[in-house]
Amino acid sequence: MHRKNSRLALRQVILPGALAGIFALSAPSGVQAQQAPAADNVTSLHDYDLKAGPLVQTLEAIEKISGRRIDFDRADLAKGRAKAVNGNLSAAAAVVQALAGTRYVLQDDGVGTLGVTPGATVEVVARRDQAETEFKADRSDTSTRSGTSLHMVPGSVTLITSKVLESQQATDLTEALRNVSGMNIAKSPQSNTTFGVRGFTASSYSNGITDNSAVYRSVFAVERVEVLKGPQAILSGGDSLGGAVSIVVKKPQANMIRDLTVQYGSFGDKTVGADLSGKIGDDERFTYRTVGSIQDVSHTQVGMDGKKSRSILQALRWKDGKTDFIVSADYSNDKSPLERYTFARRDGVILPVPNRLLGNPADGVDVKVRRFGYQLEHKFSDELVLVSRLQSTHQDFDLHISSADGLAYEKGALSDSPKPDMLFYASRTLRPEDTLSGDHYMRLTFPTGEVRHKLSVGFNHTNDEQGLTQYSGDAVSVPVYSSTPYNFQDLRDRATTLTFTSPLSQRQRGIYVQDLMTYEKWNLLVNLRRTRYSTPGITTTFYATPENFTSEDPARTTYHTSPGAGLVYQLNDETSLYASYAEGFQPGTTLACGGGFVPPVQTRNREIGAKFDLFDSKFTLTTSAFSLQQSNSLLYDRVNDCYNPRKGQRTQGAEIDAQGRLLPGLEAIFNYTYTQVKDVGDATVQFAAQPKHKANLWVVYKFQRAELKGLGVGAGISGNSSSLGSVYQPFTVPGGAQVDASVYYTTGPWSATVGVKNVFNRLLYSTTTGNSYIPVVTSRVYALTVKRSFQ
Repeated sequence: MHRKNSRLALRQVILPGALAGIFALSAPSGVQAQQAPAADNVTSLHDYDLKAGPLVQTLEAIEKISGRRIDFDRADLAKGRAKAVNGNLSAAAAVVQALAGTRYVLQDDGVGTLGVTPGATVEVVARRDQAETEFKADRSDTSTRSGTSLHMVPGSVTLITSKVLESQQATDLTEALRNVSGMNIAKSPQSNTTFGVRGFTASSYSNGITDNSAVYRSVFAVERVEVLKGPQAILSGGDSLGGAVSIVVKKPQANMIRDLTVQYGSFGDKTVGADLSGKIGDDERFTYRTVGSIQDVSHTQVGMDGKKSRSILQALRWKDGKTDFIVSADYSNDKSPLERYTFARRDGVILPVPNRLLGNPADGVDVKVRRFGYQLEHKFSDELVLVSRLQSTHQDFDLHISSADGLAYEKGALSDSPKPDMLFYASRTLRPEDTLSGDHYMRLTFPTGEVRHKLSVGFNHTNDEQGLTQYSGDAVSVPVYSSTPYNFQDLRDRATTLTFTSPLSQRQRGIYVQDLMTYEKWNLLVNLRRTRYSTPGITTTFYATPENFTSEDPARTTYHTSPGAGLVYQLNDETSLYASYAEGFQPGTTLACGGGFVPPVQTRNREIGAKFDLFDSKFTLTTSAFSLQQSNSLLYDRVNDCYNPRKGQRTQGAEIDAQGRLLPGLEAIFNYTYTQVKDVGDATVQFAAQPKHKANLWVVYKFQRAELKGLGVGAGISGNSSSLGSVYQPFTVPGGAQVDASVYYTTGPWSATVGVKNVFNRLLYSTTTGNSYIPVVTSRVYALTVKRSFQ
């Protein structure tokens, strides 16, 4: 029976990716296939009719048509764009046409292999990134250290560009993540919103380096959001079991930007954002970027005080033909209220949202973040590049929200008859956190025979220091489902009794090597990292009556080796196939029942997929099938107060991500996720907050007819299937879909957007893991956004 179910699951996992692959493979190629003539006839003429497009694909097409070999560095040319090639030409003349306007030149001795190499060094200035102007971006700051295009990365990577966020009127980065397959978002009234990928924890980065505060940024400052699927130990060491979310901020550029955005929406939402960039003095190599925003929401749908946000980003940049150096500082101050939520009874029935405040209007989460950092890329030569990134972050976290105990029952009461009153606990958490992270490596490009290498060797480090302090107060009984009046006191006044203090500290040091090897149409990426993970001795103090007591956790240092490999084959001009293997780990610091410390929790990701670069490289489609296996999950032994490692969770699934321009004026982003989660060691274990199906589609069309010039419309739908709400008192969170719509109008430097979210005002629930907190999606809301560009 188990084998039958496994085969069925495998078919269900692979089917969506296979269907999408067949669709893309059947699409007509932009290259006219012709029989290759003899390679020794170097002066032969052939007919070419190649559209402008990716430089690598155009050079490969010329090779195929002419029969002559062209030597070039595929990774170095990955972002290059070729001009159209037309006419009855020799291979050399065709290459010259393709290279027109690029920094590359043809090397031709007239008798042998053609070569394409970089030309003379020219001064390079900063330009606006593709992610700020399009739905599609070709390159990731995070996915590899080789600098290659996403089409040649052996793994599933999704980029959400700032253009997508702008079209969706996103005001929070969590909204961006619904555009990504495989994402899990867990909300809790007593902690940060956490993110997972493929059912496991995800690490977070800013500009490619570790930053636990990465998502606390204004959307106005974000260039793109990168989501890497599968464990990412090679990038930052431990604590990345399922994937990673990296926030890349906007960079200074030489072309002048003077953008002012004003937004007004439901619940008194007033937002103002400014984006300024340009050269400093007359030198276009020296530029700046200033991005600031203010958001004030007067109240929430249930009457809590609304969100308040202040942010400022300042960056300076020097960019020429050899050096790209950015130094930046930013500050954000966010006050977020508790979202509306409800409860489930023992019999699984979800009750209506209570018609009263479940806390004081001022209760919520306050987070202040300050960052300072730099990014450096310096070319000593075309073959040797230094990359160095460093960031210092300080976060002040203050959570002050009343915590509901859930529905209570009289002794012997039926499951459908809970008490109308409910206990609410007073608990306040303060957590200052200081993080210093860096990543520094040398990238060397060289050949060995016919294999070209991009070898990266480097050092990665993170210091994270936290101080955790918790206060408590008396619990109060609240008539949640009765008409009896009740007013909550501000929790900061209720929770004044010191409960415990605990310093938390960890340090990671990693050395790594990564080699991207290219041979004809094959790319092999291999990497290896050795991590040193250490925690000092920690003393946790519990304050109680009649006396305080402490708990001692000894210092620990562990070492872990993380290998990884991926293979990419470029099947044709539009299609690449890949397979990859990656590992993740989370160091164990608790005592094992057999003595010593528990082994690290580990995950192993096996993945196959296909990537398609379609419609003249304006639209990208990625399909993948994966199996992510956990080992050394911990089982607590209450009798002996220790832990035993065991086999853990296995997530299998299929994902589809697509985005870009389909037709003139028509842009879209789409994702679909199919997931099956099982416990390898115990088939009876169930998993909450894991819907089997999730999908999201967002489409924008700008009318092309002259009489409708400047007018556009947008529409989208996002939803998921039902999921288990709790493993202790099981109930089902129903699935549902939300429809959003927008109308756009642009004239000259002005643009305006009118958007409606949850158009049909549906009652929708977010996924949850407990019956005492079931988040409810906000009902229909409106927003008007007006933008003025001063050029």
